[in-house]
Amino acid sequence: MKIHLCCGPIDIMKGWVNVDACNFGQEVIADIGKRWDFAADGAVSEIYCKDGFEHVDSAEHFLGEAARVLCAGGTLTIWVPHYKNPSAYRMTHKRLLAWSYFNAFPEPHDAVQNLRVISNRIYIGHKESKIWWVVHALINLIPKWWERIGYVSNIEVVFEKI
Repeated sequence: MKIHLCCGPIDIMKGWVNVDACNFGQEVIADIGKRWDFAADGAVSEIYCKDGFEHVDSAEHFLGEAARVLCAGGTLTIWVPHYKNPSAYRMTHKRLLAWSYFNAFPEPHDAVQNLRVISNRIYIGHKESKIWWVVHALINLIPKWWERIGYVSNIEVVFEKI
């Protein structure tokens, strides 16, 4: 089972269970800030969430639910606006995010310990853009420094359940 969280009206993915809080004609209408009853424990191989993580009240709850429903080796991919992106400042966003937000995840005090970050990348534009691929490759050699001196539009983090 593959789950697409916060699918919105135009990003519904075929072959995935699409989830959003609003009814856009997707398979599941659910608040991801509550228990994810739309998936059983360990039943999900992949979760994709674009522009949704920044809206949840509790990052701990979101990651805990993802860890609960993912099978061993399953992945969670989140795509969020970087704090330098003007869209990061919408009223519905609960947190500002930087590359370093997940750089050391999980730390010993984090409630979720069975997810590990396997990729943490920053972007200036759309990640599939052929124009920016060289720039993206270069800035991701030094993401900690680039986000301090240059513009960043988005962050993509991939977690794996261990």
